[in-house]
Amino acid sequence: DFPLTPPVLTLLSPSTEALKESKATLVCLAEDISVALVHVIWSVNGRSVTDGVWSSPTEKQQDKTFKMSSYLTVESSDWMDNADFSCEVSVGSKFTKKSISASQC
Repeated sequence: DFPLTPPVLTLLSPSTEALKESKATLVCLAEDISVALVHVIWSVNGRSVTDGVWSSPTEKQQDKTFKMSSYLTVESSDWMDNADFSCEVSVGSKFTKKSISASQC
């Protein structure tokens, strides 16, 4: 039995090349996860979204923690319109949330 800790998140913006296409993908990397079961919520301007979301299974690391990635694909215009995108990853009652928008990049 060990304490649950909030995961460490890195939120990556779409690449310049991807933005030239009609779709853009944001990536949420979650590391230092204490158990394999996680819950991911993507939000756009504060509203939860499920369309365009894909999450990888958790992978066990050598230090006995887990990591996983979640992806949100949106219209490039949504990104360029400076919407606020956030990724929240929870492990039990512990969670971490990160937000990003085009103006921050």
